[in-house]
Amino acid sequence: AMHTATAAAPCAGRVFARLARANGAHRRHVGAQSARVPRRARDSARVSATATAEATADASAESAPDDLANAREVESAEGLRIVRSGTEGSDDAFELEFLLRVKGVDSDVWVPAALVADDVKRDYEAKWWKACREGDFDVVERMLKGGGEALASARDDDGRSALHYACGVGSEECVRAIIARGAEVDAKDKDSFTPLHIAAGYLHEKIVETLVRSGANPELEDATGRSPLDLVETLTINTPATTVTFARRSVLESIAKTLEQFVFEEVPPAAIKRSRVADDGSGETEFLVEWLDDFGDQWVARRDVADDLVRDFENGLEYATVARAYEPPSRQSGPKKNRRKLVAWADGAPPTWEP
Repeated sequence: AMHTATAAAPCAGRVFARLARANGAHRRHVGAQSARVPRRARDSARVSATATAEATADASAESAPDDLANAREVESAEGLRIVRSGTEGSDDAFELEFLLRVKGVDSDVWVPAALVADDVKRDYEAKWWKACREGDFDVVERMLKGGGEALASARDDDGRSALHYACGVGSEECVRAIIARGAEVDAKDKDSFTPLHIAAGYLHEKIVETLVRSGANPELEDATGRSPLDLVETLTINTPATTVTFARRSVLESIAKTLEQFVFEEVPPAAIKRSRVADDGSGETEFLVEWLDDFGDQWVARRDVADDLVRDFENGLEYATVARAYEPPSRQSGPKKNRRKLVAWADGAPPTWEP
């Protein structure tokens, strides 16, 4: 059956660090209800005369009224769409309509799903799922043109979407086309597998990158508590380092590196010590960050450091904890906010006068 589903900026004084696990340390990462209609032959279907007449009133102006009063044979379903039908927020706010190719009618017509024969719907859905499972881009693209939003959001009985299947079969074209039609990139199936779990598990490196750059969350866990990165790390551990498995391990390590770039933890720094140009040839600036906890100092890419921290570093400002502040008595009558205090620092640095 086909079911339809009706998807930070850095904080001041914080660093977003994309950090890999090192030496065992923890990663820091800154369908539709249907009514009975007369049975149809295998190659055609019948839709009630009333439904056809109502749906084709505008689409077939040249047809005689007596013609529309007769039951029509449906050749095939050519499209699917979601339409607003009730009060927003209610259970019946949306419904499905199928675009039917009807014999004797010049134009294809939209008919509510409840008035379409079950086997017409089954044939259409079966064609869609088959194309997704096989990665048949021509069929997928053609069907998306007729039912993009509805098909991209549809789920099968296992809770899987078209994106799950396209990721599993490794069709980059299908993945991009389905995402472009509004597919939920973090959709979970009955086992809580996301498309990213599927792509990572089947070692489809390019698709993994496409998903995370499209907003897929690499930290979502499946029913066993594993994220896509956990899954890849487990596969890497279970793949021996031999000449036979070298290519597989290389792909796994590359996928893990891609996922780690999109796994974040928001961490307050103790200080930014210095900067440098990255030695990877990218020309990007990196900052050596000292953390408040016992995590070792680390070089962090400029894109992962909050803008206000960079400005403070460039202006020569430091971050430190005040142990004690002493404000001497004054006979001045000026605003109190302009007076300076003698500050003792918790890190043992010499006391300084501060505003």
